[in-house]
Amino acid sequence: MPSKFFYFGKLRSSQVVPDDVNDKWCSVLRKIEATSTIVKPPTGNCEKQESWPIHFRGVYGKDQSAAVESFWGSNSWSNPVEAREILQIVKTIVAEGISTQSIGIMAAFRGQVVLIRQVLRAEGLGAVNVGIVEDYQAVERKVIILSLTRCNPNFLSNDVKRRLGLFQQEKRMNVALTRAENMLVVVGDPRLMEKDPLWKQWLEFCFHNGLWYGKQGNSATSAEGNGET
Repeated sequence: MPSKFFYFGKLRSSQVVPDDVNDKWCSVLRKIEATSTIVKPPTGNCEKQESWPIHFRGVYGKDQSAAVESFWGSNSWSNPVEAREILQIVKTIVAEGISTQSIGIMAAFRGQVVLIRQVLRAEGLGAVNVGIVEDYQAVERKVIILSLTRCNPNFLSNDVKRRLGLFQQEKRMNVALTRAENMLVVVGDPRLMEKDPLWKQWLEFCFHNGLWYGKQGNSATSAEGNGET
């Protein structure tokens, strides 16, 4: 999917991932999927790709201002709903024998990074690496979990002007979607993602391949899905 978006279909993974539903990572993904409900067309026009270790978890969160001192100032954003969802996903992955050092979490804002770290440490999972997208330049992990964080469309124009977040930020989106070696999980609000052309394509890709779980969006793509968490 990143290859199609950013490299005109010419990008190839440095690791060969077996196209096998019995692959370890696909087994872990089945456990993650079991904690939510698939969003799919009521007509059955969806061929679920069992051997693709990709998961989108739709959530309806809430932007919260967070005071975080950094080089970019003291104001940032967090999303507690996404942080709690990510905690449950991490606990599911670790319960399947995947080491915390193999997991990387990316968030769109420094405030969300701080919140996720706090949530994980409270559960004894502080060894999981959490950072903003720029922290993962030239860094890969076996598992990447991406928190889009933003869910209020009223803040998008300011984000774009200040080059913040992951909406209408093609380069940052490229980095975010290409850091996973074996499994990619994206957590975000599909209602906002539908407003971004590239993220809308991501949603359609997940929708038609049976990779979308959780809350549904507003567009025709998922209007009749059953996205309950």
